[in-house]
Amino acid sequence: MNRNILGLHILVWLAATLVHAGIFSRFMPFGVSLFRATGNMASMAVIFYLNIFLVNRFLERRRYAIYLGLVLVAVLFMVGVRVRFNLLFPEMPISEWLRGDQVNNWRVGALATNAGVLMISAIYQLILNRNAAARRTLELQASEQEAHLQFLKAQINPHFLFNTLNNIYSLATVRSDKTAGMVLRLSNLLRYVIYDGQAEKLPLSKEVDQIREYIELFRMRSETPLDIRFEVAGDLSGVRLEPMVLIPIVENCFKHCDFEHNPEAFIHLSLQVEAQQIRFVAVNSKDDANRQKDSQGGVGLANIRQRLALKYPDRHQLEINGDKGRFEVVLLLDT
Repeated sequence: MNRNILGLHILVWLAATLVHAGIFSRFMPFGVSLFRATGNMASMAVIFYLNIFLVNRFLERRRYAIYLGLVLVAVLFMVGVRVRFNLLFPEMPISEWLRGDQVNNWRVGALATNAGVLMISAIYQLILNRNAAARRTLELQASEQEAHLQFLKAQINPHFLFNTLNNIYSLATVRSDKTAGMVLRLSNLLRYVIYDGQAEKLPLSKEVDQIREYIELFRMRSETPLDIRFEVAGDLSGVRLEPMVLIPIVENCFKHCDFEHNPEAFIHLSLQVEAQQIRFVAVNSKDDANRQKDSQGGVGLANIRQRLALKYPDRHQLEINGDKGRFEVVLLLDT
């Protein structure tokens, strides 16, 4: 029980004690009435907190018979305690019903109030337990989603990495001037994926910088000029984005573009930012005859679909169009 809840409980019991003392102060001195009220409230507090223990220990575990038996014993015992305590005070002319059998009257009154406290205690604890269970469920779901998200982030295609390392090795064997530049760009990209990619959100400008690094790294692998364009429009300042959202789309373009055997091959990327909305379009040429390569393309896009569903539910649109010789991905995202 934290301090706020503990303070609230103390205030409630203190208020109930003062109200009880105020009511009976009409029939006895206030000091005596306060002492009597304190004794009665203490007895009811014992029932209240004992029942909380019993609810957690037996009722929530469906051991109903044990719970009911212990509750009955506790209530009847505290009825006896309260009756004996109240008999220490002179008879009070509160109403006609007190003029009869005083012991039975106090017994009925104690039983009724004890039962009321017991019911309030049970309802209170059951509600707390349900709320705690709901919080644990939400925390577990969030933890599972985060673990799944980190797994999806880790699935950046190793094909590109291995090919790049092979090209670096080939350049190193002939002592090419491109070697150092390729190592530096690959290092920057991996640093972003491994370290910055673990953050919840990053400035959009960082993702844009890594897309440029990716493009330049790919250009350096080729001996001939490539038709690769990346256009950025709008104000990127202040816009933050889940890291590694756009790069997998770019990676998918490069993986399935037909640069190897099509001199007219192209990749055109455009990013437009307006009023906290991102519009990212990725278009690449493709070889319709290469079915094996196309069949593997669904993994990266399925990955990004899942991540968008986890992080941007009802705040994104992902359209994929595969026309003849051309593949297009359009992402609209409200940051």
